[in-house]
Amino acid sequence: MKNVDYSNQITKEAILNEFKGNLFEFLVAQGLARKSAVEHQFLLDLPGDFKERLGSYEEMIRTHEPRLLVKLPTLAGVTVQKIWEEISTSYQFDQWHVIGKMVATNDNDLWNETDIVGTYLSEDGQRKQLALSLKLTKDHSFVNTKSAGVKSFLAKYFSAFGSMSVRFQTELNQEVDESFLVMGHRLYTLADLDWNGQFDQRWSQQFTELPGELPTEMRTIVHENYYRVALKLRTLLEELQKENSALFFDSLYALCGFGHADIVQVNCFHQDYELKTISIKRFADLFEIKEKKCSILPIKDLSSSVEIQIGKVVLQVRVKPMNKFTTAAYKINCSIKVKE
Repeated sequence: MKNVDYSNQITKEAILNEFKGNLFEFLVAQGLARKSAVEHQFLLDLPGDFKERLGSYEEMIRTHEPRLLVKLPTLAGVTVQKIWEEISTSYQFDQWHVIGKMVATNDNDLWNETDIVGTYLSEDGQRKQLALSLKLTKDHSFVNTKSAGVKSFLAKYFSAFGSMSVRFQTELNQEVDESFLVMGHRLYTLADLDWNGQFDQRWSQQFTELPGELPTEMRTIVHENYYRVALKLRTLLEELQKENSALFFDSLYALCGFGHADIVQVNCFHQDYELKTISIKRFADLFEIKEKKCSILPIKDLSSSVEIQIGKVVLQVRVKPMNKFTTAAYKINCSIKVKE
């Protein structure tokens, strides 16, 4: 169980988002198992440590945001009904599993972005699986699809470009390190401290390591750092697109949450935990278009995000700190918004 500083609003929201997401996945999977008349087996199959974590999540939510304990089951219930109406009536499911937060499978590329798996017997007698990616998201927001370390992002997700992606990854890493040094020097100068190439105890004893807690002038310096990295990332993505536009297009599928084409994305949109809409999308709904064309949009002032327009999908690729901004260990968060 994580030690959480609930006096820090940003940290509190991040942890509660994780907890409620885990509970939501469980409630939806349980509801689908109930619909399939296999709820008893579903509960028996849950690992003991996962049950303990669910209990911890529920207790923390009860303490810090108790109304969610009423809202989450309601949202899960309508999501289950929507899935059942649009997907499940064609199959006779005999198993359901929560995959997304199981440590044993979460890093397994076989499952990619899958959160819930249903198993059924096909007409030809083969056992098959339905993979669901499930998200609970504020209305009109981007839906998170992928998170990766900045220093392996291009090499991993654009590996089809071979040595070019490796070379570009090296260039991006150099920009990350150089920009980090520039940021550190500027912040230390502002704090009237001597910069020695890293954030040390002198900084941590006097200032925060969380970007959202910095005073305005310092926060701007940090944001300019992410902006420089995003600009470099955009330039490299443009070069990849110029090299082979079709290959570049195909490389975006995984970033949009389709690590394999059989995943079904289920997104429950809410406003203050009141249901707005439920979206169910398959690969073909978003990417089977006439031409494999996309546009890398200009970066807005001091934005840390690169946006790519793919038909009716906007893919946002965002540079952000893992947690503290005082190390050059950034991550790339990918998310999408679909224009209906």
